[in-house]
Amino acid sequence: MIPRAIPLLLIVIVVLAASVGADIIESASFTAPFDDVGSSGKRMIEGWTASGDTDIKQNFVRLTTDRQSKRGTLWSKSPVGAFKEISAILTFRISGQGKKLFGDGIGLWLTQFNRQQQGNLHGIDGKFVGISVIIDTFKNVEHGGKHRDVTILVNNGEEEITIGDDENPIGCNVDGLRYHEDRDDFSVFNTSRLRLLLNENRLIVEVDAKNTNEWQTCGTVSNLKKRLPKGFLEKARFGLSGTTGQLADNHDVLSLLVHDSHSEGKVFSVQQHEENESVDELQKIVHDLEHKLTSITEKLQNTIEKLQQQESLVEDRVKVLEGTLLDGVNSKMEKRINNLEKQLDRKMQRQVNKQAKRINDDMDALRDGFDGIDNGGWKTPFFFLILIVFAVGFWGYRHYRKLIKSHLL
Repeated sequence: MIPRAIPLLLIVIVVLAASVGADIIESASFTAPFDDVGSSGKRMIEGWTASGDTDIKQNFVRLTTDRQSKRGTLWSKSPVGAFKEISAILTFRISGQGKKLFGDGIGLWLTQFNRQQQGNLHGIDGKFVGISVIIDTFKNVEHGGKHRDVTILVNNGEEEITIGDDENPIGCNVDGLRYHEDRDDFSVFNTSRLRLLLNENRLIVEVDAKNTNEWQTCGTVSNLKKRLPKGFLEKARFGLSGTTGQLADNHDVLSLLVHDSHSEGKVFSVQQHEENESVDELQKIVHDLEHKLTSITEKLQNTIEKLQQQESLVEDRVKVLEGTLLDGVNSKMEKRINNLEKQLDRKMQRQVNKQAKRINDDMDALRDGFDGIDNGGWKTPFFFLILIVFAVGFWGYRHYRKLIKSHLL
């Protein structure tokens, strides 16, 4: 039986032998734990800018939560540098609660954007200069047979790229790039890896779906000198984006390690795999607790947001009901007042007509009496007196109506 120390010793020897002249590019790399905290009180990664819905945890970076319409980015503040060749290994995890419906994905970018430029290509402007590798877990039927789980894009900035436009996209379909969190065998150590091997004229993309050090060549792009500007790496920066639409998933990144040699990237991938297997139980418990706590917190926040939305809807409905009731009450009051006015008008009109008839009868009687008197010099003043009495009575009636209306209103 071979002692356990011998394989580890051989790995160390191979790493030391292969790493001569090959170094990690610190400005373009990051790995957990993320212990730095910025002035805002949130965790940060030195040399990188997080934006959108990105949430940096101690042991992983969550680009998006398992919620609809989320966008998050993480962008390097420094260009890669003047290297003839580099290798990059991205360790990531795509997981969620959805059993059959889920999406969208993660984008790994190496572009000449000084910072992330928002757009419709998985959160980034499709008119970029550089390289993009899109990991898309949603199999869009509208794209027909053009869908790739991993799509490799190269653009010189002259056209805006959209997924599905290319009749023969470069990339591959890979089983197991997404984990269902409700499975009993789900673990926070369920991860996948993506490797880029890049020199001045060629790009090779490889995938290790289950992080078992079993790499699958996904695609190769040649003639980069003709497709990218001279000295591309001197200005190019690494970036990451995560997006969700109507469908969603958790899009987490654990590390991005960039080396100035292809061989270093391959050796490091073996070394990293062995280190992952040797993580002690305490670390596993800590990582698992952080992931579960994050999930619980996000669910609680989502529940609170929904309750707040429902509360807002209820308040709006109450306001509408109050307005409806008030309008109804005002309408009924106005109708009732109008009816009372009409009733008073009719009643007063009857009284006026009755009084007018009585006055007319009295006037006729007086007129008949006056006609029988020979000396009629006093008739005219007496007649005017009667008219004045009638006018005063009519004015009193009008004033009475105004008082009635003012008291009703």
